[in-house]
Parts: sequence; C-alpha cells; structure tokens
Amino acid sequence: MGRPVCTRCERPASTCLCATLPAPLAHGTELLILQHPAEAGHAKNTAALLTPGLQSARLLRGECFDPALAVAGTALLYPGTSGAAAAPAGLRRLILLDGSWRQSRRLLAANPWLALLPRLALPSGLPGRYALRRAHRPGQLSTLEAGLHALALLEGGAERFAPLWAAFDRFVQAGLARRGGLRG
Repeated sequence: MGRPVCTRCERPASTCLCATLPAPLAHGTELLILQHPAEAGHAKNTAALLTPGLQSARLLRGECFDPALAVAGTALLYPGTSGAAAAPAGLRRLILLDGSWRQSRRLLAANPWLALLPRLALPSGLPGRYALRRAHRPGQLSTLEAGLHALALLEGGAERFAPLWAAFDRFVQAGLARRGGLRG
C-alpha cells in the first residue's frame, strides 16, 4: 500500500501544497496542460500548483491526445525559431506541454496536430525562479512560470497572479530546504 496522496495537488500528504495555494485565480484564456506520463507524480512537477491555482486550467496526461482539442482559437505555447510571437487573433485556449524538454519534443512528435497550431513564444530573457531544476538554456521555464508569464502577456494584470507566484516561491523554498540547499 502506497503512502497517502492529496487528491487536489496529487502530492504525498506529508508534502501537500494545498495550504499554500490561493483560491483559484480568474483569467480569460483557458490553459490546457498536456502532461507527459513520466512527469506525473514527479516531486518537482509545477503543473500540480498551476492547475488548482487557476480557474480555467485543465491537465490531461498521456502521450497521444485527441486532435479535437485543437478547437478554433487554440494556440501552442512553445518556443519558436524567431523569438517571441504575437498572440494569434481570437485566442481562447493555450496549450502547454508539461515534462522535460525531451518529453515535450516527444509529445510534439506523437501529436502532429500540435505543429499545425499557431505558436506563441514568450519573450526571451524572462527570469526563471525555479531553483529546483537546472535549465540547460536561457529562457527555459517551468510549466507554472511559462503559464503565468503567458497569461500576463495575453491578458495584462500580472499582479493578480501574485498569490500563485508566492505559492510557487514557497514550493521552491520548501524543496530546497528538504534537500538541504535552502537559499536565502
């Protein structure tokens, strides 16, 4: 029998994040997070914070997804070759890929319909706050960071996401403390 797991944040009960999460924050653009199965249950998984922290965020796990998810007004948040891209007109849903960079490339390959979507890329040089994982290149952000930056870019009002950023910062600090690398 496994250890008890929180049904909301999907973390072990001993490291449940729910007390740090704000009430789900309102936003207009739906976030659809397609998570590689190897990322599920990972202790450093930030989608476990992002999804319950936002009113219009949904998480699907798997490797192959239904192309019907690409309804009109859907774009993919993923780096392009030419830096930041303007938001497509009529954007209502933004798809994020959750996993390592290798896993996200596998999701793209397994779901060719994703490549047909308009792409939104974040501006280069956005600072990362995720000290639990090492970025291999500048601009590589966690799913939570990318999702919140994208919402702020698309909808403005970045300050309204401050409660979720604060929960993320506490998550990072707790993770560093657990591994003995608390940074102050």
